[in-house]
Amino acid sequence: MNGLDDIPPELLYLGVAVVVFIALVTLFLIIFAPLFGGVERRRRLAQIDLYARTARGEAPPPAQAGGALAQGALAVTERVVRRGGWEDRFAAQLDRAGMSWRPQEWVLLRVGIAVGLAVLLAIPLKLVGVALGLIMGWLVTAVYHRRRARRRLEKFASLLPDALRLVIGSLRSGFSLPQALDAMVKEVPEPVATEFSRAMTQVRLGMDLEEALDRLARRVRNRDLAWTVMAIRVQREVGGNLAEVLSTTVATIREREALRGHVRSLSAEGRFSAMVLLALPGIAALVMFAVRRDYISPLWTDPRGVVLLVVCIGLLGLGAFWLSRLVRVEV
Repeated sequence: MNGLDDIPPELLYLGVAVVVFIALVTLFLIIFAPLFGGVERRRRLAQIDLYARTARGEAPPPAQAGGALAQGALAVTERVVRRGGWEDRFAAQLDRAGMSWRPQEWVLLRVGIAVGLAVLLAIPLKLVGVALGLIMGWLVTAVYHRRRARRRLEKFASLLPDALRLVIGSLRSGFSLPQALDAMVKEVPEPVATEFSRAMTQVRLGMDLEEALDRLARRVRNRDLAWTVMAIRVQREVGGNLAEVLSTTVATIREREALRGHVRSLSAEGRFSAMVLLALPGIAALVMFAVRRDYISPLWTDPRGVVLLVVCIGLLGLGAFWLSRLVRVEV
């Protein structure tokens, strides 16, 4: 027995990669944990301080969070985000996903994850691992964000008919529409309560009710709520019983939801087949890397193999895009 000489190279590479990855995660948390901790509390305190300074006519203070290194990294990220014109778009995306991060904090986190994966994959794959790690780290965080946003919007859509039912009951009890919406906010769960509460806050600050609800519909990308706002506008222009109008709207929403569920069940086989087809190349590559690494090593050691690997990844992405459009059915 010769110690390390008896350990298979694959296990040695894996052990080194795991140790390096744990070290990078620990270093990242030590440096940037103060920056990301208490995001919501820091946001509220900053809003209060900004309001007080504005009332006194003072300039807003620069953002301070974490240590000097974290502040410097955050300042650089904020400058890049603003120069690229991405701040508003990232803020809207984070808001849609229900994430209380600032755009520069979210971008900095994504960069940190991408760099960590790049270092982890650089041990066995050299320069190709660096490129793959950066791409995978950026894409994985994007997929997580989009998946979270989609689930939140789907939950909002599923709870919307019940929320409107509460509004209808309040209207039939003699409440006005703003009063009915305020009462509904206290009864429904998240994310409906948060989104409608923001809309009612805008109304209290002077915005028209229909405009606030229309902004809410655009923010959550919900066609049913947009049609509900349209029905409210028509009722206010021509008159009539708003409770009956909303009852008809809720019935239509429920029928569309039932049809959407039926279509989703019919397309489940196609979606599952698409996931299997997209996962097969990656699984096969991992198996070959663990069993016959020398067989596929030309893919990252030979320039021609690198070209083929890049082309394969591009074709796989194109196939994923095509399959996602093929199995999507709009209702």
